[in-house]
Amino acid sequence: MRPPIAFIVGYGPGIGAAVARKLKQEGFFVAVASRSVKPHADVANSNEYDVGIKLDMSKPDDVGSAFETIEEELGGPPSLVVYNVAAFTGAPGGRDDPLSLDFKAFQSDTAVTGSNAFQVAKYANAGFDQLAEELSDAPRTFIAVGNLLPWYNMPQALGLSVGKRILANIVEASASAYGPVGKRFYYAYEVSNKGGPVRTPDPVTHANVFYRLHKEKEQGRWDVRFVKGGKAWESGDK
Repeated sequence: MRPPIAFIVGYGPGIGAAVARKLKQEGFFVAVASRSVKPHADVANSNEYDVGIKLDMSKPDDVGSAFETIEEELGGPPSLVVYNVAAFTGAPGGRDDPLSLDFKAFQSDTAVTGSNAFQVAKYANAGFDQLAEELSDAPRTFIAVGNLLPWYNMPQALGLSVGKRILANIVEASASAYGPVGKRFYYAYEVSNKGGPVRTPDPVTHANVFYRLHKEKEQGRWDVRFVKGGKAWESGDK
């Protein structure tokens, strides 16, 4: 039986690389995608991925071919898909003038951060169905790297904020619809000990939490908040 396959959309030196290393350590075949990734890992990052796919998430029509490449190169669809892509253009007028943001920049930030993730989730879900026919008890998980912006006011980052709200909505709807049939969808992110935003999220914590979510037997709460070290954050925490 082949190892499980993971696909990280938005591979880079922070969370993407940490998640890739963790999954390789746990025996996964790992495919990663970004605008500049090399097709095959070199010596410096040979412990991070098996297949690299160039993918620009401002062009969602290319998502299908990325999933096809994974099946061709690694022998099947991914059972774990991580969406780690976001775009941010600050409003020139700052917090006091969010509508000073250029409309095209707003559209781009919203699409790359949120609505274009729909295409990744759609192809991931189709692959999950295929896996269910082959391995009915195998975990099948989509994780979106989130933050507090769906519930936190940051006017100067309106495009990013709206994109994260779209992303959270995609995950919430998918968890509700597909969780009962063995697929899992999560919007997961680190918060401070008091539940607020963190300036510099810890990549290793993300990697460990994402692996733990993938191994869970049933769909849990779709909005997953955790603190550095991996402990789940609950609203009563101080």
